[in-house]
Amino acid sequence: MIMVHTHREPLCRDFTLSTGDETVPTARRLVLSTVGDWGLALPDETLDDLALLSGEVIANALQHATGPYNVVVSWTRARLRVEVADTARPFRTSHGGGPYAESGRGLLLVAALAADWGSTPTATGKTVWFEVAPHAPTSHLDRPAS
Repeated sequence: MIMVHTHREPLCRDFTLSTGDETVPTARRLVLSTVGDWGLALPDETLDDLALLSGEVIANALQHATGPYNVVVSWTRARLRVEVADTARPFRTSHGGGPYAESGRGLLLVAALAADWGSTPTATGKTVWFEVAPHAPTSHLDRPAS
């Protein structure tokens, strides 16, 4: 079950997710459709990062906590912020598996691709958040020759 709430200024939408097989893809689609609904003209590269990072933080919540999970998407006119609140305890150590681990690299991706990110303890668990900033369009010099 997904409940969605929209607020006008600043642009903000939150939704609550319950556990299910399609939770991560559904949540990722909701984040991307929110950006589309707002008419934000973000480059494809930023949308790709947004989809990947949203999926990572939502998957972490599903793996390490019990639901429901609250996702908030907001636009500050400079950055897009996604927050995922769950019931798991705050992180104690850095995450990241070895080179052959099947999991454990999600937060490394978040740290590498997000403009900023972090985790904040809450009364019932924690909120993991990240921000993406629109990238400048890639110049023709950065593209492969066709």
